[in-house]
Amino acid sequence: MKEDSETYRHFIPEIGLSIERNTGKVPADGRFHIVRSGAIVQSFRSRRLAEEKFRQLVKENGFTPKITESAQNPINESIERYAMAKDIFWAEGPKYRSRGGRGGRGGV
Repeated sequence: MKEDSETYRHFIPEIGLSIERNTGKVPADGRFHIVRSGAIVQSFRSRRLAEEKFRQLVKENGFTPKITESAQNPINESIERYAMAKDIFWAEGPKYRSRGGRGGRGGV
């Protein structure tokens, strides 16, 4: 896939601020557009420059993300991720099991 055609979105719903590229809300011109409350504020050719301006606007707004309970305790978050991965493995694993013969190195 060509880089200019890739869709990109970095969005903070609490303050209505986003960086968007090739989404339905911004022109499909390959540029990174900073959107505030549905209106394009500024456009950049590079994601890095758009991210710098985005961080500046977030800082000016005074926004700080809410800390979730699992983020406060990284050990519990790690355990939760392990348990979820294990559940997915055992739920999905049998689909891909070989349904061959008696086993061994061939034949039969």
